[in-house]
Amino acid sequence: MNDDFVVLLVLFAVSATVNLGLAIAWFRTNRQLRRLESRPAAQERQEDLSARVDTALDGMAARLDEFGSAQDFMNRVLVDRLDKLNRVLPAPEPHDTPS
Repeated sequence: MNDDFVVLLVLFAVSATVNLGLAIAWFRTNRQLRRLESRPAAQERQEDLSARVDTALDGMAARLDEFGSAQDFMNRVLVDRLDKLNRVLPAPEPHDTPS
């Protein structure tokens, strides 16, 4: 037999085997996907999960707003106290250095 023909037969056998394996995997995956999508419990769980995520995000947003308000309050208190401290303290006197 011709060597080129043998190589061609080997390549065809490998290609056919790979294509057959991919076709079987695709068929099984589609069948399983249809079965999972048809289950109503999965849709209810997904809706419940999305509702829980929304609730958690709303809670986190509220906490971040509280945190921002607390930071603004602390900044105002610190600025006010520093202003009062500067008004109470006497101005520093210049030091004369002996020459």
